[in-house]
This record gives sequence, C-alpha cells and structure tokens, in this order.
Amino acid sequence: MRITAYTVDDVPMIQKGDDLAAVVAERTKLEDDDVVVFASTIVSKAEGRRYLLNNITPTARAEELAALNAEDPHFIQYVLDNSTKVLWKHPLLVETVLGNVCINAGIDRSNTETGYILLLPADPNASARKIRDRILELTGKRVAVIITDMNGRSFREGQIGVAVGCAGIAAIHDKRGDVDLFGHELKITIQGIVDEVAACANMIMGESNEGTPIAVIRGYAYLKDDLGISVTYRKDREDFVKQALLDKLAQMEKAPATKAKVKKAKAY
Repeated sequence: MRITAYTVDDVPMIQKGDDLAAVVAERTKLEDDDVVVFASTIVSKAEGRRYLLNNITPTARAEELAALNAEDPHFIQYVLDNSTKVLWKHPLLVETVLGNVCINAGIDRSNTETGYILLLPADPNASARKIRDRILELTGKRVAVIITDMNGRSFREGQIGVAVGCAGIAAIHDKRGDVDLFGHELKITIQGIVDEVAACANMIMGESNEGTPIAVIRGYAYLKDDLGISVTYRKDREDFVKQALLDKLAQMEKAPATKAKVKKAKAY
C-alpha cells in the first residue's frame, strides 16, 4: 500500500457561511476514495460557532474552577455549558455534550480573534456528512470526510490529532477473530482507523500559523460506513479510567476542607 498525504494550499480565512467543500474543490483535484480532513476550527467558523468570550455570566462553579486553573471565569463557563461531566478539576478535564473526553471541552481561543472563542461543531458527524455530500455534488467524487481536533493522551506527553466527526469512513475496524501471521486468533484488537488518519493529517496540517487547515489522504484502503465517531466512545461502565477519576473527584469534594495554618507575624 502506498499512501499520499498533502495539504490544500491557499485556504482563505474562513468566515461564517463559507462553503468548505467549494474551498477544497476550487484548490485541488480530488479522486474517489480520498479522505478529506478538516480542522474543527474552520468548520466551527463556517457554522457560526464563534462567540464573544465575555458574552456570558459565570456561575459560582465557574468562578471556583477558574481560580483553580488561573483561567477567565467566562471561558470556564463556556466549558461547563458544553460539558456533561467534570472528571478532574485541574486541569479541567470534562466529558463534552458530544460524548468525547478532553480538556476544556475542546473550546479554542487560538486561530481566532482576541476576545472570541470557538466551540466545536454542534454535530460534527452531521457536519462531515454535509461536506462529504457537497463535495460529491461539486466534483462527482465519492470521498470520506474527517473533522479533527487536538487531544492529549493518557500516560503520555504530547497532543495528537483525533477525529471529532466523520462520514464515509468507519471509525473503527474490529479485528477480533482474524488471525496473525502465525495463525493466532486476535482476541482484543480493534483498530482506531479514523484517529490514525486524523493524526496523519494533523501532522502535516500543523497547529500554529501554518494556515493549512485542510489535508487530503490518498491511497488508503479504508472501511466505509456512516456510523460516525460516537462508536469509539466507551460506555461509562466499561471506562475504568473515567470511573476512577469520577470516584476520586467525589471523594475529594466530600472531604472536609482543611484550614491552612496561619503563621503569625513576628514582632521586631
């Protein structure tokens, strides 16, 4: 197998209402079965998910978490409003309304103007399907679409690109029941296809001032479906790390607060 990966050049600054499929179609020649990868930031901008940071009133909970994280309480309130669970207070690790677990609910203050924030697309799978279908309309090519964001990794330093939405590509490939080169049956192997492709694309798209938020992966023989990314999210009862964090956080919040000893100033 030979795979080609390249970024789409000369992508303009994306504004609300921009046609991302047209942006791609006007700048590169796509082929059937290409995987077109978009940074979530430009999808959010095109969908009008850009908000004034101070256009929200922080709650007491937001103020508390902001103090712990040396953050703006307005920003923290946006995080809480886009989360269903707080898994850890500092850093602020949450389960988002979309079902994925990440720091700060994936809310971005980079690659947008000062004083604004970008929320993730409201339904990244639907966004991916819409872009995929529009590409077919414009080019006649049947492609897959992935929307990516950066995520940290448990037990390792460094962030990598992961998928937050996809269309036309299976998010996972269940290899259980297959055999290896020595005839041994695979018992637990489930390959995270869509995240592997997302990481490859993110590696060449970059994360700072590269100005290349769209990439094309060509030549990869992938499984196809429209189930989206949610099939990769573990159920709470199966996610032992998440449960351990929730249990520990509950214990910490129940424990009585200890008063710091005040050292009296010595008179001279």
